[in-house]
Amino acid sequence: MPASLLRHLAPLLLPLVLAACQHGSTEPADSAPPPAPPSLSQEFERQLGKGDLPAATASFKRLQLEQPGPALETYQRRLSEAWLKRGEQALERGDMSAAATALNNARALMPKAPSLNLPRQNGAPAKP
Repeated sequence: MPASLLRHLAPLLLPLVLAACQHGSTEPADSAPPPAPPSLSQEFERQLGKGDLPAATASFKRLQLEQPGPALETYQRRLSEAWLKRGEQALERGDMSAAATALNNARALMPKAPSLNLPRQNGAPAKP
């Protein structure tokens, strides 16, 4: 009788044993650590690339405080150029308010840039 019992139970036990073996293999052996948050410079680059100039300006200000160095001049120039381009686009659309805001942002970043000193409407040059 034990042989016939084993013969009938073997087909039932085999799937249970296989399922138990497979259950252990579905769990990851080593879970990877979560990715590190982007650095300030990476965040700045991403925001500038997306055209999110207010956020890029905020990141630039944080960079000035937390990571001073020679790369800041490049970031400053690129951000200023992006604001200047945004102002030109606003002028093309006829949005003088947005153009003035963008120009003021560019001028705040690069106050000595000669291209940002535009003549006033009455013909007198703007003071640097």
